[in-house]
Amino acid sequence: MVHLFLGPDDYLKSEGAKRLIDSLVAPEDRDFGLEIIDGTCDKADDVLQAIDRAGEALYTASFLGGNKVVWLRDANFLPGAKGRAVEAQAAKDAATAFFEGLQKDPLPEGHTLVITATACAKISKFYKWVEKTGKITVCGEEVKSYQQEKAAQARLADLLPQCGLKMSPAVRTAFAQRVGSDSRTIVSELDKLRAYLGKDGAEVTLADIEAVTSTAVGAEPFALTEAILQRSPTLATKTIEQLRADKNAAFPAAVGILNTLNDLCSLRDALDQGWLAGNRWDLPADRLPARLARLNGWFLGKQIEAAKRYSLNELRAGRHYAVEMRFKLVDTTAQDPWAIIEASLLRILMRRART
Repeated sequence: MVHLFLGPDDYLKSEGAKRLIDSLVAPEDRDFGLEIIDGTCDKADDVLQAIDRAGEALYTASFLGGNKVVWLRDANFLPGAKGRAVEAQAAKDAATAFFEGLQKDPLPEGHTLVITATACAKISKFYKWVEKTGKITVCGEEVKSYQQEKAAQARLADLLPQCGLKMSPAVRTAFAQRVGSDSRTIVSELDKLRAYLGKDGAEVTLADIEAVTSTAVGAEPFALTEAILQRSPTLATKTIEQLRADKNAAFPAAVGILNTLNDLCSLRDALDQGWLAGNRWDLPADRLPARLARLNGWFLGKQIEAAKRYSLNELRAGRHYAVEMRFKLVDTTAQDPWAIIEASLLRILMRRART
């Protein structure tokens, strides 16, 4: 029988394959009843070697008899694959012959092929054959940048109970924003929190998230917001360097910068007017401007700390520079858009140093 574990989530694929293997081969029999073959191939010769090993292992009886599992791990030459590994015709022909052979020549009784891979063409004969005669398990799905937090929350809900930790909704949100949606990373960071807190059933706080977890989410245009909130030129330049290859993200980043400065400008004015008592509004909700009314709770506290890093005049000037920056991005095609953003952002963040 053939089992396919497909999808972008390496942790879920690996864990699914391991659980299946645990059910098929006892630990004491694995020296002879389990063979793991690395299917990550960089060139055509690697594909040929992996296929030869897999074919030999599948059709050779276990030394002690009984069940035998061959795990073709992280194969990147399944039907529909593209890239350097399958560019050569010899590799394509060998892969095609291997997968067609599996369909024509049944595996010996008690033998199982487990394949983990990112993708396999659904229109291929092999995929349809496995769907009919074996089992296909989809592990995760492609997550776009704007879906990261939602996907992270869903995976966290599944993985959190395994670690014996508790999180309030606000803490879950902070964890998801910081760690991202990769299951392996989530498990690793939860293990760190569990070791840090030292007991089952411990309640994780926002302070724990800040103290223990590592930022794993790749830079996105909105990441520049954090540089503004922290008033950190170093973070700004580092983030822009990570984003520089994606020119299409420049304009959304500029919009985010202007929106953040508008929020901080309104909040700084509210602070100067005495509309806040600690981290709470000291003003009826119906008297709050719409831009301020949506700021509350933990997020409001973070924004207040950020607003205190600037004077009202600095924020007004920064907003002016951000508007200029947007006009330049629209009017200029020859210049690197990230160079325009970097120059404007450093001007905003470093203005205090010049005065």
